[in-house]
Amino acid sequence: MAEIRTFIGVAASQRVTSNVARVVSRLAATNAGYRWVDPENLHVAMNIVGAVRDIEVPEIIKLVKNTVQDFPRFEMSLQGVSGFPTPEQPRVLWTGVDEGADVFREMHAALADELHLWGINRDRNTYVPHMTLGRVERGGRWNDEMMEQMHRLRNHDGGFCGVNEVVVYSNYMDRSGPTYTPMSRIKLA
Repeated sequence: MAEIRTFIGVAASQRVTSNVARVVSRLAATNAGYRWVDPENLHVAMNIVGAVRDIEVPEIIKLVKNTVQDFPRFEMSLQGVSGFPTPEQPRVLWTGVDEGADVFREMHAALADELHLWGINRDRNTYVPHMTLGRVERGGRWNDEMMEQMHRLRNHDGGFCGVNEVVVYSNYMDRSGPTYTPMSRIKLA
């Protein structure tokens, strides 16, 4: 049996994704020691499921569907650029969900409860709805130019779009980085 690394998230509209991809390009041009997210992999992650056996994927999809299908469609906007764990020492760069953040937190909590019953541990960190832009590479570090760009982009308007589905993704890793593939798209009410 194969294991599939699985997570749950939301894809933004093409317009918003293109806008965010331009921000990633600006940050990448600083030559900081980060691995930047490819435009086709940009998404707002909600819950990391982890490695599940391939025969369990239909059960996970059914669990997600039963949990989120009654949530209404909503509007999402992305705002600013910041870093985790702090903007001063950013190991992960991200743009945050502004409009729609409460709905993301509600869905995340509902999914976390159901996944916990299924045996998947809850994340110890407080959930912050965001789209990851890049992660520091092993041995890498931010530089002054990247920090300056991040500061300039702290109030960047990433765009606004409707959210009408939640996606269950697989995450395959190889030398070139991750590839995220939708396994199921679950429509919201």
